[in-house]
Amino acid sequence: MHCWNVMKDEPKWQDPKPRSFPKSGGGENDGIVNLEDDNGIPTGAPEERPIGRDTSKVPKKKENSDASSTSSSEYALRLQDLSLQRIALMQVESVCKKDRFQHLACIDEKRFEEMRSHNQSLLECEQEKIQIMREKHDREKEKEKQEDERILAVDLDACTPSQRTYHSILQEEIMEKMETRRRKRQSP
Repeated sequence: MHCWNVMKDEPKWQDPKPRSFPKSGGGENDGIVNLEDDNGIPTGAPEERPIGRDTSKVPKKKENSDASSTSSSEYALRLQDLSLQRIALMQVESVCKKDRFQHLACIDEKRFEEMRSHNQSLLECEQEKIQIMREKHDREKEKEKQEDERILAVDLDACTPSQRTYHSILQEEIMEKMETRRRKRQSP
């Protein structure tokens, strides 16, 4: 009770409109008592609390929840559209990447083929060069052999003394060369 005594004069607990009772004085509403005031609140009923803070928020919350449910459904639809767009974009990007990889693979294959062809032609050139060098060496060897045979075939008795000295030195060198070759063949 002591709480009511303290709070009774506070504005929250006061009636916003004073209650008025109709006067009976002979009119068309004789015998009928208006139990509701202008706000639709019954006047003859016991005192009721005015609409409180939480109760006044209920209609607003209902409106907000309706709006938020429509906005959340719109949000969900928009999110779904964005997801579909993202998936489509990823698929397109995947196809582009695949095409690029195929193109790069084709370029690499061409480069590999060109390098193989180039290396093959270099190998053929080297083989030709070796063959030419062998032939040249064989010709030189044959020439040297013919020259050695010619020098060995010279009749020293028919030569002048200076020619004899010259040819005898050459013949000795040829004989030494032949002896060295023979030793090389015999040793492993």
